[in-house]
Amino acid sequence: MPDKQLKEFIRDHFNEDTGRLLMSASRYPGIDVRLAAIIIEVRKKLLTKVPEWAGNENLLYIGSLPTEQCSSYETALYKQQFCQNGRVADITGGMGVDSYYLSLVNKQLVYFERNIELFKATKHNFNELKAHNIKTINAELSPDNACELLNGKYDLIYIDPSRRKSGDRKVHLICDYEPKISELKDHLFLFTDKILIKVSPMVDLKSICKDLKEVKRVDIVAVSNECKELLILLERSGNLSWDNIEIRAVNIKGKNIREVFIFTPDKESKSSCPTGNPESGSFLYEPNSAILKSGAFRLLTSSFNVKKLEVNTHLYTSDRFLPEFPGRKFIIKEVADFDKITIRNLRNSSPKANITVRNFPLSSADLRNRLKIEDGGEITIFGCTISKGAKKLITCIAAS
Repeated sequence: MPDKQLKEFIRDHFNEDTGRLLMSASRYPGIDVRLAAIIIEVRKKLLTKVPEWAGNENLLYIGSLPTEQCSSYETALYKQQFCQNGRVADITGGMGVDSYYLSLVNKQLVYFERNIELFKATKHNFNELKAHNIKTINAELSPDNACELLNGKYDLIYIDPSRRKSGDRKVHLICDYEPKISELKDHLFLFTDKILIKVSPMVDLKSICKDLKEVKRVDIVAVSNECKELLILLERSGNLSWDNIEIRAVNIKGKNIREVFIFTPDKESKSSCPTGNPESGSFLYEPNSAILKSGAFRLLTSSFNVKKLEVNTHLYTSDRFLPEFPGRKFIIKEVADFDKITIRNLRNSSPKANITVRNFPLSSADLRNRLKIEDGGEITIFGCTISKGAKKLITCIAAS
């Protein structure tokens, strides 16, 4: 636990630049300035990521990397639905955020972590947080020792594998993760019927489900419309084809506020996809990031009675306002051709606007440069392609 003097130092210098603090460490004899800088940096990150921990001065941290890799409290809370009142093992415990929140709704949580320094700090933090139903084990689970270290049955085994290689390079293929899921999962299934795996939002859903075989369900979790995690649920008895896997696209908008869209690839592929042109006075809808990742583009039309602007343009329109649509909603003010006249008019009428492109020959940044308008304001301009390949600029305001 940080001593009283270190806590006071952190309080006094919390808003200062940690680099400058380290350079002036000689001015503070008796203070571990390096440790203070680490704690300050981590707590700043935790203010939004895990605010419950950020305000606790008794918690220890060994560096910023575990904080960057750990789940946010919103996504950790989301995982509670996968197991309650049971016994859970987190075999890649890390900083312990997922372990802690899973422990709140289960009888026992067994935490594994191979890094001794991270293990000691997290064990200390669990005690400070009064998470007394967490058992900690300093070990790396592998096919060779799984039978020895996993004692008894578990209702869920959770894995958040490392997605970095030497040189701190990020990897996106599941075969490059550590531990190697394909080599370990059969050993884990001797102790549980359910395995939950957190993977990179960059992975290809279809290929990962093909590689893992026992996939029962995929949850794509976004927070405030930013895609954060893909959760793959494996079940020992499951061996579903890609078409029948349940996919949940979830956007967490706030406490107890979620946009949830559930479907199977089979339903998506069999859905019709009516298209329609955007018109002034009608409504424009942009799916949230979880749905955009999920690929549920055709099914949205029948589920919400909307029309797609074009088969490959992931924007939708309707004559009436649909507050339940899972994404951003706009009132269309103007639909214009993408030409020099429109560019000149928009430059004069909307000197400040938000820019988004969908199925458009320019990036958002390039379109902004072409329009020569500032970022921000209440206006949003969509650059997109509609029927017959026509390129349009759609000026909108948010609908509530």
